[in-house]
Amino acid sequence: MHLDSIVNLLTSPLELDSGAELQQIQGGVINQTFKLTDKARSFAVKWIADDAFSGINRFHQFVLQEQLAHRNIAPMPVWLSDDGRLWVESWCEPKPLSANATEQITALANGLSTIHSQPITARPLELFERLKHYLKVAQIPSDDPLAQRTNELSKRLHPGSDDSALTLCHNDLALAHILDSAAPVIVDWEYAAMGNRYFDIASAIVINNLSEDQSDSLCSLYAEAAKLDHDHVVHNVNQQVEMVKLTNTLWQRALEHTSEAQLAPPIVY
Repeated sequence: MHLDSIVNLLTSPLELDSGAELQQIQGGVINQTFKLTDKARSFAVKWIADDAFSGINRFHQFVLQEQLAHRNIAPMPVWLSDDGRLWVESWCEPKPLSANATEQITALANGLSTIHSQPITARPLELFERLKHYLKVAQIPSDDPLAQRTNELSKRLHPGSDDSALTLCHNDLALAHILDSAAPVIVDWEYAAMGNRYFDIASAIVINNLSEDQSDSLCSLYAEAAKLDHDHVVHNVNQQVEMVKLTNTLWQRALEHTSEAQLAPPIVY
């Protein structure tokens, strides 16, 4: 990782001082996160994989996060490169999340219910189009069991007339993405969209590797916060867990067919 290259890319748009420093915070396969310090200013900087892989319009996500920041649920985005691969937002110092499992589940339920109650309309997730995109990138033929499974689930779990299921969703709510559980303040909105609230809850269950008891507790706390019937929430979340696991599998297969050039930041002198 060439940290100087990222600083060089940001020097002009952010008017950085010659002593600006970049520290890597998290090094994922797709997103790499850094803390940029420039005198009294601090920013979170993210390098994101090529959109040919992700299928996400970063400009739309930038505008969405601006709205969320004005509602104090997300950091304010500051700058986005023309190709959408370099993202800068204001730095929010994380408050340590409790190590107590019960309090962590409460934080997830609070975060999800807060997100889903936001009076913000974003672009739709269009999940099945996203899955088709992953199938194409991964070069999976139509007669492959994964492709057939995608078609089967798309018919069985196609959105129906339950308008109450449609909300703003995060779609990647790991506990590490909750910087402040009390407010809450949440980061990593790359996959946020209008979608099925139960898919969002199921995503949180799978991402955080919750046990069956923890999943039940999350559904109970969420149902209470969102004023929804408990059994209705549990039934719909259990259905969507299957879809979340399929989505993750196809995402991984697509990643395996993505070149390193699409994932790595360039060297800029």
